[in-house]
Amino acid sequence: MNLIYLIVNNKYRHRFGSALLFLVCLTVMSRAEVPFHRGVNLTQWFQSPTPYNIPFHKYDRETFAQIQSLGCDAIRLPVNLFSMTSGSPDYQINPLFLLMLDEVVGWAEELHIYLILDNHSTDEWGSRNPLLKEALLSVWQQLAERYKNRSQYLLYEVLNEPNGITTESWSSVQHEVVHRIREIDPARLLIVGASGYNSFRELTQLPVYDDPHLIYTFHFYEPFLFTHQGASWVNPPMTLLKNIPFPYSATLPPLQDAYKNTWIETSYNSYYKDGTADHICKLIRETARWAKEHHVALYCGEFGALMNNCDNNDRVLWYNVVRKCLEDNGIAWTTWDYQHGFGLFESNSPERFVSDLNLDLIDTLGLDAPDQRIEIEGNR
Repeated sequence: MNLIYLIVNNKYRHRFGSALLFLVCLTVMSRAEVPFHRGVNLTQWFQSPTPYNIPFHKYDRETFAQIQSLGCDAIRLPVNLFSMTSGSPDYQINPLFLLMLDEVVGWAEELHIYLILDNHSTDEWGSRNPLLKEALLSVWQQLAERYKNRSQYLLYEVLNEPNGITTESWSSVQHEVVHRIREIDPARLLIVGASGYNSFRELTQLPVYDDPHLIYTFHFYEPFLFTHQGASWVNPPMTLLKNIPFPYSATLPPLQDAYKNTWIETSYNSYYKDGTADHICKLIRETARWAKEHHVALYCGEFGALMNNCDNNDRVLWYNVVRKCLEDNGIAWTTWDYQHGFGLFESNSPERFVSDLNLDLIDTLGLDAPDQRIEIEGNR
């Protein structure tokens, strides 16, 4: 039963004392709220195989300030966290990595922009690691000790896109990690999610933890046939797919023979119903409804469409639909990503903030781009 309804309905007042009703109300209202609204993932930076491979000067404080000037109040920082350690059995975090991370945390605090430290460890190191629980407990205990006195602008995300593990098993591991952090840092906002690559479908199967400082996350790349056309890392590779329109239209190009009798053919055959704005918003509304029913904060940590083989107008329209559906349902978001294939810049450009932003995409995301200047080729 909805607890707010229980409180306000006079039918129940004679059963519960006013003090108990007040406590119930506090319990409901003390659930975490997402303190930010929109942001980006800053990728291919701390996702390195070792601390010594981090291209630290790729981004700096000015980058954070530029992102903030777009109207973003959050940056999600994917980190190949387990690779920043000595490995099994102790998973001691490398001091060089910590020094670099200290500086990044400092930039966020100075600018008052929220920084989500996302444990983006690769599958073999991460969710498919037989020592997953031991690794998670070790790295988060160390980080919690190091940053327990830092500001509220720092948030922790336990593990990105757990997979190869059931949501039931994962929820037990995640609960232990949350408990370990709470022994050190009782009130920091933590981001938790379900298995199935942070699937919104699996999220509804995740138990609601007894912790008032949690934000529940999901990722959204629907319909996958559209958002990942041109992707080389899926199986089978989608590099032959191009010009899949959004929304669906009768001009859908024919499917290549290489994709016959695969999941891609199944997705292709259902695209007439999956590739619509109504279907996208229905999925997002269902996820938001679950969060409201369970009185938990909800956040979309990733959404995006690869630009490789995609018409830019269709891509911009897809972002418009997803962003508006998220915001209409009160869901904060960080788009995947800032630069690169899913980024905010023009395709095949040098990705300069002053000259190469995809202005149509920036506008449809409700962001504010600076005036773009024309760069002379010799001055780039």
